[in-house]
Amino acid sequence: MTTPPGPLRPHHPSIVHALLSGGERGAAAASTVILPERAAAGHGDEIHRRHDELASAACRAAAGLAADGVRRGDRVLLCLPTSAEFVTVFFGALLLGAVPTAIATPGGFGAAEIFLDRFARLLAYLDPTAVVSTPAVLATLPVPASVAAIDASALHALAHTSGAPALAPRLPASDDVAFIQATSGSTGTPKGVQVTHANLAANCEQIARAAAIGPGDTWVGWLPLHHDMGLIGGFLTPLFRGIDAVLIPPNRFLRHPADWLRAVHEHRGTLTAAPNFAYGYAAARIADSDLDGVDLSAWRFLFCGAEPIHPPTVRQFVDRFGAWGLPSDALVPCYGLAEASLAVTVAAPRAPIAFDSVSRRGLAEDGVAVDVPADDGDALAIVDCGAPVAGTEVRVVDEEGTPCGADSIGRVQFRGPSTTPGYFRLPEATAATRSEGWWDTGDVGYLRNGRLRITGRRKDLIIIRGANYLPTDFEVAAEQVPGVRPGGVVAVGRPETGGGSEELHLIVESAVAQAEHDTLARAVRAAVSKRTGVLAAGVRIVAPRSIPKTTSGKVQRTAARRLLDADELVGAARGEGLTR
Repeated sequence: MTTPPGPLRPHHPSIVHALLSGGERGAAAASTVILPERAAAGHGDEIHRRHDELASAACRAAAGLAADGVRRGDRVLLCLPTSAEFVTVFFGALLLGAVPTAIATPGGFGAAEIFLDRFARLLAYLDPTAVVSTPAVLATLPVPASVAAIDASALHALAHTSGAPALAPRLPASDDVAFIQATSGSTGTPKGVQVTHANLAANCEQIARAAAIGPGDTWVGWLPLHHDMGLIGGFLTPLFRGIDAVLIPPNRFLRHPADWLRAVHEHRGTLTAAPNFAYGYAAARIADSDLDGVDLSAWRFLFCGAEPIHPPTVRQFVDRFGAWGLPSDALVPCYGLAEASLAVTVAAPRAPIAFDSVSRRGLAEDGVAVDVPADDGDALAIVDCGAPVAGTEVRVVDEEGTPCGADSIGRVQFRGPSTTPGYFRLPEATAATRSEGWWDTGDVGYLRNGRLRITGRRKDLIIIRGANYLPTDFEVAAEQVPGVRPGGVVAVGRPETGGGSEELHLIVESAVAQAEHDTLARAVRAAVSKRTGVLAAGVRIVAPRSIPKTTSGKVQRTAARRLLDADELVGAARGEGLTR
């Protein structure tokens, strides 16, 4: 268990207080800058919203929401892209005392029918008073007559009309819910994580302290604003700390990842956050010619979290862009989840990033992290995700809830001022996850020298003959095979015939011709066996973008398992799975 911390005293009691305080600086206030969906020749299409301007516009947006029937405590669904409209409406809801929930827009990683199904379930669960979106999206949504369908463009225009009605901002109490963060599950009943104003202020303060955020810093990021890492990390924490933030639409990054690095150069960015896959994606997709004249030397703190961290992937990013001035210690592992608002642990800058080289056999069979040489065939790299942020404690417990010693694998739990009071209208799910202030993350890991290592999610572990295996270990091995799409592998366990154990199955995305599927499947099976000692019972080759993912690009293993069981994967080559 980590050492109990002292009390945390955030600089502002809420994000509303932070906005109003920043607005008092007038023309000297920091700004939120929104880049357009597509690159332009100059900066004319960038939208700059100083915090004083945002505060005034949000007061008018609050009046507009109130005119449409939204009251204090009402829930408001925001289905908007990264845009000036999102920024205005989100704070309009907060200043009114309403509770926004940001959700993904149609498209991206999910098909339209998947989006509509998820929207309908969220609508029934959250019971919002209003849905705010673009006219094109509103025309496709099944919004009942009892729910106000609000055109975000019209509300935004009203908010920027001089002389339009404005509400005095309502200063929230610490235990008021600021917003609800919807979990990214693809099926079943959604969960809404309630984030109070005290939770949010605490985590913004914790993140700011961990990265020493202060005057002169600028955040430049592309993560979607319906994702906690994008919303809190990239938008709200900079505002809380009174620094500039540059928001890039996610689709722009996916189409042209070099635009991210160019924006860092043009705005002298110092901070960002992204998941592991994005760093690998950028390193692989950005050409040298895309970065003519780019200087990344100011980029000092790059949070890496939201999914398992693969040391070679992030090392490739750091090594690749060192030629453009990226400091070798800038990329920093972290760990968090929506139930903690965002951040739980953050490592210290270090080059190269710190990781343990441990025996995969020791993890799987004995539940203990035992060091072995990195070149040992049994070695597995587990990244050091750092110490808890200020004011938060972390512990690892066994199945009976007894704290484990150092290097012992167990359930990761945390407690602190950013911990959610619970899931919206789900008391049983909350009670099953929280006990005596400790929140069970659902993740498995171990502590070493007070710093956290994550080895996997408890529900995703693949149990083969009594040994617990990490799906990411199999996935990383498969991704090294030529022809396999980076980030396009998911490993799942399925009950073997006769029961009693699980067997390994791999779903692999590739653009190779169907005639080559058998050869590729055999190569994947051999590579995984060589690295892990486990022979896959089946390897299914599928078309690119067939694997179910969240709107932020993370693999949905549970959904993939269901689809594999039903044999419904889009583009699957029927009958090509390999068996022992």
